[in-house]
Amino acid sequence: MTLQTVKLSQLRLSPLNVRRVKPKAIDQLAADMLAHGQLQNLVVYAEGNRFEVAAGGRRYRAFKQLEKARAIPSCHPVSVDVRDKAEAVELSLAENVQREDMHIADAVIAYGDLHRDGQPPEDIAARFGVALSYVKKVLRLSALHPDALACLARDQIGMEAAQALTLTNDHDRQLEALKRFGNSAHQIRRMLTEEKVVTTDALFLFVGHDTYRAAGGTITADLFAEDGDGFADDPELVETLATAKMAEVEAGYRADGWSDVRASLERPKDYYTLVTVHAEGSREPTAAEAAERARRQTAADARRDELGHGNHWGDRLFSGFERDVRILENSLCVFTDAQKTEGAMVLFVGHGGEVEAKAIRTKRIAKDTKDGAPAIKPDYSGAMIETLSKVKTLAVQEAVATNPALALDILLDCLVGQGIHSEPSYYSPLSLRLEGFNAGVPDDMMTMTEIASVDEIGGSDFAALPEVNRFAAIRGMDAEAKGRLLAVLVARQINGGETSGSRRDRRHQRFDQIAFASGVDMVAKWQAPVAFYDRLKKSVIAKIMTEVLGKAVADNCAKMKKGDLAVAAAERIAGRGWLPPELVIAEPPVEVAQERPVFGDDDSGEDDEAAEFEEEDAA
Repeated sequence: MTLQTVKLSQLRLSPLNVRRVKPKAIDQLAADMLAHGQLQNLVVYAEGNRFEVAAGGRRYRAFKQLEKARAIPSCHPVSVDVRDKAEAVELSLAENVQREDMHIADAVIAYGDLHRDGQPPEDIAARFGVALSYVKKVLRLSALHPDALACLARDQIGMEAAQALTLTNDHDRQLEALKRFGNSAHQIRRMLTEEKVVTTDALFLFVGHDTYRAAGGTITADLFAEDGDGFADDPELVETLATAKMAEVEAGYRADGWSDVRASLERPKDYYTLVTVHAEGSREPTAAEAAERARRQTAADARRDELGHGNHWGDRLFSGFERDVRILENSLCVFTDAQKTEGAMVLFVGHGGEVEAKAIRTKRIAKDTKDGAPAIKPDYSGAMIETLSKVKTLAVQEAVATNPALALDILLDCLVGQGIHSEPSYYSPLSLRLEGFNAGVPDDMMTMTEIASVDEIGGSDFAALPEVNRFAAIRGMDAEAKGRLLAVLVARQINGGETSGSRRDRRHQRFDQIAFASGVDMVAKWQAPVAFYDRLKKSVIAKIMTEVLGKAVADNCAKMKKGDLAVAAAERIAGRGWLPPELVIAEPPVEVAQERPVFGDDDSGEDDEAAEFEEEDAA
């Protein structure tokens, strides 16, 4: 081994170097070597008057790049370790096989130390030859709680989880998320943004970044999102601004002659059952509108050609172009004065933040506005209604599981309906395929419940049933044991769940009958826990507190933060017998026989006149 210094011009890359693939990030290495000098010798062997570089090819290329940029001369001194040819090639292999990249946690801490020593991100980026955006991301990670960085260094969490933790600067919140969800980036991100609105949300897009910021709204940037998205920190401000903007849109339609305008922030649940009124004509576009339509259509065509035939469906960019064309086309529609007087215009915010408009026949929509103000979102989201319907299902299942007589009636009703009256199976809330209904309610929504699971009720009876010779065992059971078994098995099939956005049909009506017959006392079975209120908007919590506790109490709590208000509501309303309307079990109305359509069964429940309207539209 001989250590010496040679001129850069005396070196060349050896053809025996084991690394054949051209290395990357030479720019970054060159900048680092220019700032800090050569930190490691090149391994070379003599070949005539030159030296062949067998190990250290990336460093050699960095030197040559600096020479080409005239940052160093060709006579720049380079430290080398001279070996014989065979040994140099062996060292080349050893260096590349044994080399281990720096752990990302070490790099993050090192960048953070440089920044704390006074180096701005711009200088760090220039010094190491990396993008400024990359430095900002690393510095965001370096600001994590030391315990989080330690978990990253020990590989207890991955980079995605660490990136998710950067969504808050609150170290206590970071540790709480880390303790609860560990390496689950999705759960961490969900927890830290549960009271925020993603900037790709339809309502936020409808309001717009500029309007939101002008109103004092702040945004938490997600530096690690591929498309640069972030989170609006004040969802109530977003909704307030969206409501105000929708009111302006509604006023514009009223000024245009529409006497009945139904404006809301979400698509109406019965949207697809409404009878559309088609414009009787269209106006010619202005020169500017024609040019804009051509531009949008060209963009859509170009995107379709780029993706290839058949691959454009579902593409977000293509769908946006197509939507823009459709919105412009709709703006050219001309409705008659009679249509504007006799019909109604339905407005709501579409997925892309645009206003969707649909003219309908007024017989197909119920009034849901007051004094011309736009309709606001319902108190409970679709997800909350779905969860509450499952809670009610669990309570009814428990009641049926302990009532063999009722279980038998339910079973007979289902069998008679399908076997004698030829009803479709989906008319019944009972499944005879014994697949069961998994009413999976989140644990935090069941912390104040007295509902026992069906499996707990029938556990001993199930355990007594052998898999071999089961029929003989059932035959030998006494009537009481058979009744218990029947009740539990029937109870497991009851499905009273409602999915978000769906409308109640005959199955739900039949479930209401079963629920009332079960005699279950929902007040005794379930009380709203903190998690329930935490999933509601502050305005809805205040509305509930006003209803149960009085306006004075609600006003006194109005300035609380969302989390504190949820706790206060749960504590003060507990034991007062209040239930969300979706959990109230009342005597259902007497069922009226309905004639099913001859072809298929859409269970539309519409009157003959509505059906006639649909036939007119189809024509």
